[in-house]
Amino acid sequence: MKYQIVVPSRGRPHNSRTILSLMPDAFICVDERERADYAPHVPKRQLLLHPPTTGAPAARNWIIQNTRAPCLIQCDDDLAGIRSNVGSKRFITDPEEVMAILENAVTACSELGLTTFCFSRTANTTVVRPEEKPIVPTQQVYGIWGVMNGARRRLYDETLKSRADLDWTMQTLLADRIVYADIRYYFDFGSSFSGVGGRSGLVTADDFRRSTEIVAKRWGTAISFKRPGYMKGGDTVAGKPAVRRQNSLARR
Repeated sequence: MKYQIVVPSRGRPHNSRTILSLMPDAFICVDERERADYAPHVPKRQLLLHPPTTGAPAARNWIIQNTRAPCLIQCDDDLAGIRSNVGSKRFITDPEEVMAILENAVTACSELGLTTFCFSRTANTTVVRPEEKPIVPTQQVYGIWGVMNGARRRLYDETLKSRADLDWTMQTLLADRIVYADIRYYFDFGSSFSGVGGRSGLVTADDFRRSTEIVAKRWGTAISFKRPGYMKGGDTVAGKPAVRRQNSLARR
């Protein structure tokens, strides 16, 4: 299946060099007002310009509606490399290896007749246990994910300043049942909302709270906001799907 990698970016032109060193064929998509900032760092043919928007959901929707590849992969703009959660646990930056990981996910998702794939949300292997569960069926999309088939044109709720990825995941689990998550690999984007650019400065504490309330009301007990036992502090808790997609009697 043909695929296209698009990286929505904001205020991080220098990071484009790192992105393109990992995924040489990726397109960097920015607000047309930032064209001059990104032009020195991104080849002209790989720079996509979208009309002025506010917030990540609107930018993602523009990408969904204005690209044509049967499989669309979107990636956050602060990717530093990929951590293997199995075997050597090494940090991967070789572009051939990075592309092989993505292409394997595209192939597996396509041949299984699924719509969405993603990867581990953590490098903490004591939590995700990739040796026991290398692939799981109900993870929230995060950082980098691919869509095809029924999910290819599914849009984000632009009224949500935050939690839009979680809401989109729940829409996908409702319609398509499964999100294919390869837990063997963790794409490292650093700390959320850190530094400058990206979504930093766009989402206030009130925005986050209101979005959480909307998503919690919309999906009820199908989402869990329970703080994991290993997380002792912090002001926010990552929500996650709380729906089962495997038989409780199944064993590896």
